[in-house]
Amino acid sequence: MASIKDVAKLAGVSIATVSRVINGYNNVSEETRKKVIDAIRKLNYHPVYAVKGAVLKRTIGVLVPNFGGFHYNEILTGIEKEAIKRDFTLMISTTLHRTSVELERLEVFFAKRVDGIIVCSSKKDEEQLERLIKSAIPVVVVDREEPEIRLDNVGIDNYAAGRMCAKYLLEKGHRKVLLLKGRKDIYSFSDRERGFIDYSTRHGIDVKVTPCGYFAEHGYHAVERYLKKHGRDFTAIFAINDLSAFGALKALHDLGVLVPDEVSVMGFDDDPISSYTIPPLTTVRQPREEMGRVAFEILYERLSGKKGVARRVVLPVEIVERESVKQL
Repeated sequence: MASIKDVAKLAGVSIATVSRVINGYNNVSEETRKKVIDAIRKLNYHPVYAVKGAVLKRTIGVLVPNFGGFHYNEILTGIEKEAIKRDFTLMISTTLHRTSVELERLEVFFAKRVDGIIVCSSKKDEEQLERLIKSAIPVVVVDREEPEIRLDNVGIDNYAAGRMCAKYLLEKGHRKVLLLKGRKDIYSFSDRERGFIDYSTRHGIDVKVTPCGYFAEHGYHAVERYLKKHGRDFTAIFAINDLSAFGALKALHDLGVLVPDEVSVMGFDDDPISSYTIPPLTTVRQPREEMGRVAFEILYERLSGKKGVARRVVLPVEIVERESVKQL
């Protein structure tokens, strides 16, 4: 089994230099970085640790924005299932949607010499992205915006999905739609909204946009505020995710608005409880557990020495029709 000394010898550099490359530091020339990374790949070098004489399993660091709701938990489930199959352990941490915390957590992963990293991030954080690209540790990103494919990336096409939702509501006869707008710093929400609005503009759907958020309470208060200020000047609501749709359903119920007889509601995600709301929620299913599974498989391939250019894997989504959208 290759050691860090072997890597340093093959690359013709010091052990400290190898460590700096592995950790993605900037104080290494590109020529030296390339030599070290080539040596790591040729030797298939992976750090191994021992505690009380027992060799630990190979470890993957996984970074997620939060543990709230279902989205990242389902992605983690997919990663965990594959990790168990391959006899890996996971080191999981959350960033609380803060880029400064994300950088701190990545430093911990580098310090612990994890074998690979899976990053689930909803924000645009180029500084961290550059650090990951420069590191010698294999990295796969999930559900993250990256216009230039420089790291292996797994996700869905949120823009196309937003267009699909607008098309669906139009086919159901809805030409006046209230869009519950998500947080602007979450790229998947922004792409989803952009796709919805672009399709609506081209096909004569009157979209009323109101600020919302991520969780059920945000959807509740967004609908409550809008109705009190503007009245019911729409026939359908498109919520940027299922959690906000749950809040919208409750607000409509509390205000005496019947769903779907008076207002239709459509969500996005197909959370596990979406089929248990009253009425059951029509939504878009994105394969979150599959995202995690595919991300781990790609990372495993890289750890096994498979080379090649970074690739973007786009998984399909589908509309799940239930009872919350009415045909006009």
